[in-house]
Amino acid sequence: MNEPLRLNPQTMRLGLGWAQSWTDGPILCVITPGSVRFAVVSERRFIASWEWLEETESPYCFFLIPPFIASTLASHAAYNVTGLRTRINRTHVALTVRDPHGEYVLQWRWQAASFEAPPFFDQMAQPPAETLEKQTYVAIADAVHLAIANLGRLEAMEQLDRQNLAILIDFGSGRFKIDGQPITENRNDCFYFDPRLIVRGLEVVRGQQIGFALSPTIIPMQSVLYMISERDQWRIQCAILSILPDENLQVFSQQVRALPQTGTLLVRERESPG
Repeated sequence: MNEPLRLNPQTMRLGLGWAQSWTDGPILCVITPGSVRFAVVSERRFIASWEWLEETESPYCFFLIPPFIASTLASHAAYNVTGLRTRINRTHVALTVRDPHGEYVLQWRWQAASFEAPPFFDQMAQPPAETLEKQTYVAIADAVHLAIANLGRLEAMEQLDRQNLAILIDFGSGRFKIDGQPITENRNDCFYFDPRLIVRGLEVVRGQQIGFALSPTIIPMQSVLYMISERDQWRIQCAILSILPDENLQVFSQQVRALPQTGTLLVRERESPG
C-alpha cells in the first residue's frame, strides 16, 4: 500500500484496549471499506473480535499489531492522539502518530506464524447473518451458572471426571437449552462446550442482548457457537469450537498468511502433530 491510510485514533484506542485485555499475543487488525475489526485468539477453541462499523474509503488490508504497540495505542496517553496514518508494505507497518507534542513513527514487522489461529478460524471469524436465539445477558448468565453448578454436583456426587463434563447447548425442537452434562455423542442440534470458554465468551460480549448462532464444521458432530452483541457502533462477537466426543477424529490447526499479489486474508490448514 503506497498511499497512507488514515485511522481513527479513538477507534484504535477502544478496540485495542478491549482486545489486549484478552490476549498476550498479537492482535489481528482487519480494515475494510465498512469497518475496522480487531481479533484475538484465546486457546485453540476460542476467538473474539471487536468491529467498529463505519463507512470509509479505506481499501481492504490487514496486519498484526504486537502487544507493545497495542498497549501504547490503548494507553491513557492515547487520549491525546489527534491523528494516525499508516503505510503497509506486505509485513512491514509504519504508523505515524500525531499528538500535541508533534509526530512520531512506530514501525514493526509482523509474522503470520505468530498468530496461531484455531481450527476453522476462517469460519469462526464469520458469524452467520442471522442468529438462532436472542436473550438478555442476565438470563444467559443465570442459565450458565446453573449449568456449572450442575457440573459440580455431577463431579462430586457421581464421581465423574471433570474432563468428561461440559456445557450442553441444545437448539433441538425449537428450544434453546443450556445445561451441564457428561459428554456423550453429539446430535445434529446439540453440542458440548468447555465451561471456561462459555464464561469467557459471556464476559467478552457482555451487553443488554446477546444473540446466539451455530454453524457446523466439516467434521461430523462438531459445530461453532457464536455469541454476538452490539454496543454503540461496535459489533462484538466470540466464537467457540465445540468439543468432539471422539477426540481421535482428525483436527486441523490453521495459520493466517498473506498473499502479496492480492492482499487477501487466507487461512492455511495443516495437520496437527500426533
